[in-house]
Amino acid sequence: MNFFESLHTITKEQISALPRLLTRREKTLALICALVFIGSLASILLTLGARYSTARPAFGGTLREGVIGIPRFINPLLAVSDVDRDLTSVVYRGLMKFDGTGNIVPALAEHYEISEDGTEYTFTLRDGIRWSDGKPISTNDILFTINLAKNPLYRSQIRANWEGVGVEKTDERTIRFKLQKPYAPFLENTILGILPEHIWKDISPQEFALSEYNLKPVGAGPYKAVSFQKNATGRIISYAFEQNPYLLPQKAYIKNLEFYFYPSESELVDAFHAEEFDSVSSLPAHGIPETEQKSDVRIIRLNLPRVFGVFFNQNASKALADAAVRESLELAANKKLLVEQVLENQGVVVYAPIPPGTFGSIDPVAYEDRAYELERAKTVLKNAGWADHDSDGILEKTDAKKETILLTFTLSTSNSPSLVETAKLLQTMWREAGIGVEVKVFELGDFEQNVLRTRKYDALLFGEVVGYDPDPFAFWHSSQRNDPGLNIAFYTNPKVDTLLEKARSTINPDERRTKYEEFQQEIKKDNPAVFLYSPLYLYAIPTTLHGADFTHITIPSDRFSTIDSWYIKTKKIPNIFSR
Repeated sequence: MNFFESLHTITKEQISALPRLLTRREKTLALICALVFIGSLASILLTLGARYSTARPAFGGTLREGVIGIPRFINPLLAVSDVDRDLTSVVYRGLMKFDGTGNIVPALAEHYEISEDGTEYTFTLRDGIRWSDGKPISTNDILFTINLAKNPLYRSQIRANWEGVGVEKTDERTIRFKLQKPYAPFLENTILGILPEHIWKDISPQEFALSEYNLKPVGAGPYKAVSFQKNATGRIISYAFEQNPYLLPQKAYIKNLEFYFYPSESELVDAFHAEEFDSVSSLPAHGIPETEQKSDVRIIRLNLPRVFGVFFNQNASKALADAAVRESLELAANKKLLVEQVLENQGVVVYAPIPPGTFGSIDPVAYEDRAYELERAKTVLKNAGWADHDSDGILEKTDAKKETILLTFTLSTSNSPSLVETAKLLQTMWREAGIGVEVKVFELGDFEQNVLRTRKYDALLFGEVVGYDPDPFAFWHSSQRNDPGLNIAFYTNPKVDTLLEKARSTINPDERRTKYEEFQQEIKKDNPAVFLYSPLYLYAIPTTLHGADFTHITIPSDRFSTIDSWYIKTKKIPNIFSR
């Protein structure tokens, strides 16, 4: 009988008696051998699992984000501030959305068609889509939302986007938009978040901005609002969201989304470095060094199609009504220094209303004559009759009515550290040219309601988002001078009006580009504003967050267009099943 045959003759009783026959040392050696075998087997299985399986997104996890500001309007028709847009973008969805690479793709819509002449857009809704409260979405909701956007009583700043657009319901899933003439960027309009008719239909225009649904929204986006917390003074300090279970084709991977709100950049950065939250939008430049030292954080840097500048209200200031003064303000602004000191080189100099890298922009070389040149600025003012007769450092001039006009004006801006620093540097620069500037700083809410909307300012330091496929109509057409229009320079130029009207109705990209170049040349002649810089968008996120690989966004809130595909948790799937 050989060894293997003898193994078959071992009885259960003999096996059970084996431990009693072994010495303590032999038992220890046997245990060690067993543990080594088990460990080796586990290691082999793990190695094989890693080699022959793939990590896939899994549901679960929480993303905590810090932002500056206080939420007021989680409402696509009223959201103006970055914080309101952020929350609106996770709660609401439009017919279309950005895909993170600059393209526009269906969201609530299943598909769409455009007529050959570019004047009709027909959308078919996805089958079975629902609001976060479980009620079905139909084209009635689309029709309802667009009619509110077009109604001047609701005072929506997007109203200009829908002027001249007709809308009709074909059936419960099909809706058609009819344009009076082609409008190249129209598809971007359909990103507008849709409001549920059953929630808002009985709310009057007078009550619209006061409704509790502006802070307790019901939408069709990736997340639904759960609750918010206030501090002792009544300020909202945090907001909790969870997956919208009715999102199609599937709910978002990340289960919970939490926002934490801070009144200033310094408090935001301090809280981030104290790890009170995981990600921070619009990270200030001064927060970069410490953030880059964190091994568990990465910074996404993107160019956004936005322009910051000083916009002049020539109706409010006799000094700013002088073309020579506006030209000298352009020449005396050291924009490169602003980018270096304020943005810490996280941005680019801008000379025109359409920033570099955006469709229709002009090569900055064409604006060499607008570069910083203090002595030339002084000469322009001198030739226009401005002089310092009383030796106080401020120029003055006598007008046709023999009245003395001081070369002074007020510069209003919001209480953002970067804007305040910009305003103070400009104050110093312009003082060297003999121009007196009084800087007025307002809290963001006060700035929007009592300065921007009322148009009560001499000059305004402000930022404008023009979009990668720009339509400057709302910012520079004379019809948009009054609130809720965004022509904050009160600019009027019939030639510019015509160019903008033709550009937005031209489908041919080369013709549109030419119109935009001509438009900017007219702006250059009139100097209704001093365009300063376009800062980079800095988004700090944890390395455990995957899927946030967007490369093109127009405004910061667009980062959430793809949030339903972001994930924190993963699971291993054997390759045989993942093909």
